Amino acid sequence: MENRKETTIEERKFIIKLSNEGKSLRNIAKVVGRNVNCIKKILQKFKKTGMLANTEGRGRKKIMNSITERRVIHQVKIDSKISAPKIAASTFNTLGRSVSAETVRRVLRKAGYNGRVARKKTLIAMMGLRSFLLIVKEYGATLEQYF
Repeated sequence: MENRKETTIEERKFIIKLSNEGKSLRNIAKVVGRNVNCIKKILQKFKKTGMLANTEGRGRKKIMNSITERRVIHQVKIDSKISAPKIAASTFNTLGRSVSAETVRRVLRKAGYNGRVARKKTLIAMMGLRSFLLIVKEYGATLEQYF
């Protein structure tokens, strides 16, 4: 499909002006450089609503408002290791509406939080434990005064 460009408000005003002057749809389409059906739809919408601008509020509404989004972000600030399904369940308890875990992840990504957790470095922890035990064996009696 080719890229489609929405008609501007100025173009729509010009189309209405040409229509009021008595020009036909085909003549207006040639002058403006648009399809005849596009011109027809603009004129029908203007006669029906009296407006040139697009109506607001089109599309699917958001399930979470800004207050709920802030609450989700606050939960992550308190406990950074909480999972998205747990947050979704808690928002279901508070909101009364079910929110998917993916919606929670989307909100967190928008706020700058990513779903990455630092890897547990067990090998380094074991090496540290071994070296600590060796030090305790070697300097056992003198270490007690430091602890």
